[in-house]
Parts: sequence; C-alpha cells; structure tokens
Amino acid sequence: MRIMVKQTAFLVIVMGVLAAPQIARAGAKEEARKHYDRAIELVDDGQLEGAIVEFQRSYDLTHHFSVLYNIGQVFVSLAKPVEAVDAYQRYLADGGKKISAARRTEVEQEIARQRARIATLEIRGLPEGAGVRVDGKEIGKAPIAAPVRVGVGTHTIAATAEGYDPAETEVTVAGEDQKVVDLVLTKHVVEAPPPTVAQVVPVVRVVPPVLAPALSAPVVSTTVEPPVKQQSVGKMRIAGIVSGAVGVAGIVAGTWCWLTAKSRHDDAIGNVNQNYTQAQQQQSQAQDFVTAGNVSFIAGGVLAALGVVLYFVGAPDGQAATPDTHVHLLPAVGPGFAGLNAGGTW
Repeated sequence: MRIMVKQTAFLVIVMGVLAAPQIARAGAKEEARKHYDRAIELVDDGQLEGAIVEFQRSYDLTHHFSVLYNIGQVFVSLAKPVEAVDAYQRYLADGGKKISAARRTEVEQEIARQRARIATLEIRGLPEGAGVRVDGKEIGKAPIAAPVRVGVGTHTIAATAEGYDPAETEVTVAGEDQKVVDLVLTKHVVEAPPPTVAQVVPVVRVVPPVLAPALSAPVVSTTVEPPVKQQSVGKMRIAGIVSGAVGVAGIVAGTWCWLTAKSRHDDAIGNVNQNYTQAQQQQSQAQDFVTAGNVSFIAGGVLAALGVVLYFVGAPDGQAATPDTHVHLLPAVGPGFAGLNAGGTW
C-alpha cells in the first residue's frame, strides 16, 4: 500500500513538471495572440507605427516566423524599405520549407522592389570613436565600416566626439544611389573667460581750507633749494683709478731698476782692472736690472694709460664727458731704453 502511494505521488510530480512548460507556452501564446489581434486593429485604424510595436511584441513572445511577414508588410506601408527588407529576409530564413512556393516568390519579388528604393551612404572623415546618428538614430562609432542603408529621400547625418564641436549634414538620395558623405568635426576651442574688471572706487580726499595770513603777521618767503644729487663713482672709473695706480707703481719700479742697473754698471767699470770676475758679475746684474726696468716701464705705462681711459670713459650718469678728451699711446725706443709714451687731452 505504501509503495502504491509513493508511486502515485511520483507520477503527479512528473506530470506537473512536464505540464509546466506546456502551461507557460500556452500562456505565452495567449499573450502573443492578444498583441497580434491588437496590431491588426491598429492597421485597420491606420495607426501603423503602433501596429509595428504590437506585432514585434507578439513575435518576441513566440518567435513565430509568420509574424515577420506582417511586420514586413507594415514597413512597406510606412515607406521604410530598409526595415521591410530585413523583416522579409528573416521571414524567409526562419520559415524555411514551411513557407509555400507561391508565398516565397511573392516575398522575394517584394524584396527586390524594396531594394530598388534603398541607397547606401559611406561616411568618412570622422575621428575614431565619434558617435554617428542617421535621422536621429544611433548607428555606431566611427569608423563606420559597412555602408549605411537609407530609403529614398532626404536624411540627416550627425556626429559628435569628445573635444570636438558637433556637426551634421543633410543628403538627398534616390533609389540605388551610392554616396560618400565627408563629415568633418572641428576641434573644440575653449574660450578664455573675459578678464574680471575690478571696480574702481573713487577716493575722495578732503583738503583742509587754506587760511589767509593775518594782516599784521609778516609774510616770510622761504626758498627751498633743490637737493644736490650725489653722484656715485662708477665701477669703470674705480677700475681706472686702480689701473692707473698700479701703472704708476710699475713706472716707479722701472725707475728704481734703471738706477740700480746704472750703479751696478759703474761698479763693474771700477772693478775691471782690480777684480775682473767680480766686474763681470756686477755687469750681469746691471743687465738684469735693465731688463726688469724695461718690463716695468712698459707694463706700468700700459696700465697707467688704461687707467686714464677707464677713468674718463666711466663717468657717472648725468656727467657729460669732455668732447675733446682723447688719449694716445706711442712706443718709445732709444739707446739703452724702450717703453711707451702716453699723451692726450682731457
């Protein structure tokens, strides 16, 4: 007895599981039939856009290929050849051998008629990733590889991309036209905000009234002397002074060397007969002092002349240089001496 109860319960469960899809399918078919009947009513009333929605909902519930035939017919009535061709081709593919030969011939002829009303557009010139819309409908991102199919008439092609100004154009096509649409986007230029103009608040200064001096008070006239502008010594003039001082020191050193050389020369002459070796040493020393004196004279003369030039060229601002100021250096060579002569006017 227990075995019979268990078997009965098992059969009820199995039958319920097998019947559930059938009930669900029955419910879907019933719902699909309601949308289908509603679509037929909308077609009779001339509301073709609404009929497309109802036919599509009926097809989504059952995916019965016969509904695609109705959708294709409505698209033909709406003058939408692209959508009509797509619906008819799906109808033939899904129906396969279930479609009669006469109906298949009819649909194929209608497909050929609708294709003659389709043009293709090749959209170029857009940056990669730009969104493209045709008649307000998004068709993808650039680059658009396949030609875009549109019906006969005028269509609006628009594109947008980040960093670019949006652009759109209109194109009019006839059946079986093949057109290239060059749609160029211009980079967006961010305009700088106008400069903020600071509000100027007028400052009102109150000037106290000037009191007239009393008649009995003596009027003292005071003359204010303009301040004397203290002129600073320029760096170039300071360099001239230093160079001149070093040059004078060189000339003094040269003079001492010449005097020492003369003293050694006199001593050498006096010792020629008495101590010839010592006389030779004294004469050699005299020659060395002559050489040192010449070098000191030349270097001192050059530095002294340079100091004069720097001193007058580096006059402070506002102090006019003397128009006829000039300096010249001339080489001086004579018996037993060589050097430079500096001269000029200032």
